Amino acid sequence: MPITRTKALLALCLACIVTLSASTPACAQMLARPGWAGFGQRSEVWWKHSIIYEIDPHSFSSEGLHGIAERLNYIHSLGADAILLTHIAPDATHPQSLDPALGTLDDLDNLSREASTRNMRILLDLGTPPAGTDLNSLARLWLNRGLAGFRIADPQQADQLRKITGSYIGERIVIGDLDPSNSHQQPQLLLDPSLTELNQFNAAALRPAVEAILSNSGSLLLATDGPDIPRSAARFGDPQHGLDQGKVLAALLLTNRASSLIYFGQEIGLAAPTMQWGTPIVPTPAHARRPLHPAPANDPVSVAAQDANPASLLSWYRQLSALHHSNQTLESAPATVFDHDAQNVLAWVRKPSDASLRNPAVVVVCNLSAQPAHLSLKDDMQKIHLKGNFLRTLLRSDNGMGPMSLDSMTIPPYTVYIGQLRY
Repeated sequence: MPITRTKALLALCLACIVTLSASTPACAQMLARPGWAGFGQRSEVWWKHSIIYEIDPHSFSSEGLHGIAERLNYIHSLGADAILLTHIAPDATHPQSLDPALGTLDDLDNLSREASTRNMRILLDLGTPPAGTDLNSLARLWLNRGLAGFRIADPQQADQLRKITGSYIGERIVIGDLDPSNSHQQPQLLLDPSLTELNQFNAAALRPAVEAILSNSGSLLLATDGPDIPRSAARFGDPQHGLDQGKVLAALLLTNRASSLIYFGQEIGLAAPTMQWGTPIVPTPAHARRPLHPAPANDPVSVAAQDANPASLLSWYRQLSALHHSNQTLESAPATVFDHDAQNVLAWVRKPSDASLRNPAVVVVCNLSAQPAHLSLKDDMQKIHLKGNFLRTLLRSDNGMGPMSLDSMTIPPYTVYIGQLRY
């Protein structure tokens, strides 16, 4: 190519870059840079089968947005693809402002920038903006600062936001907390509150909701907890087994085709409104066999205590989130739910269309009672034409080892077993 033509093309590219830089803040381009999930050519957008971690900055850290930035490694350890911020405005009449108690816009920019280095996006809950709000200006204010999208509770506003976010690069999204029949242009994710409405912890009560969830096409955002409902750790009224029940709910949340919403603190079984970080964990002396000192025994519902315990609810969430992101069968295969209400057991299989030894079905079994559950899944598998006689363990929430026979299996109290069907 002639040198003069090459110089002309370089000059044109430089002019385009300058124009873009002048028209929008540099951070608005943050979501499109190499290294992001969703950059360039991908078969799936980032928000499909994602994990979103919802935070009220007032309750998550005493340091507001800066405190969230300090805890990004913790949030990333939960497999979060995005952080959803709630209640960042000073009041409902000023949705375009940031509560000074949380920090400054520079703090928000820093949070977005630091999150991006961990491949996490920042989303904002707009709720229902008050009448008279200029939604276009409001949305563009936050999108131009690099935020990745919004949650909205009004169907007409959801339609408008979908058009606005669609004009931005970086796969910005809308989460609809609304009845889909009232919205013409569907949001990318539709919040499913069905598990937040349940307060009975038994198979007969949970199975219909689980069947509906497992049959969805993947555009749902599933939640068990949220800011306007009692936390699941307290909702079922069993403090003695609350952490064990939390493991079952985590499995319902993270072993389906839907995207998953983790409300801050539910990963440690939090029943209080404020996040409990606990006593910092310090290394043991070099001669000790245990790598970490646990937090005080009277503070089990804290990050510090559960970080030190590989059998904790927090550790279980981390294991499930890793499986959620890595297992193609859990991500895409359709499900069949079995009726084992009599044993107070929820059980289902995720069956690939080309199920085989190389591409096995995945079975999830949850004992919802305080007693061991004895059951057989042999007839269930035969009815749906699946061959197999045992399950090879992928994950289990107790300390058990080894495979599980389909003919006769025993699931310990409040235990989740996840295995691949083998023969």
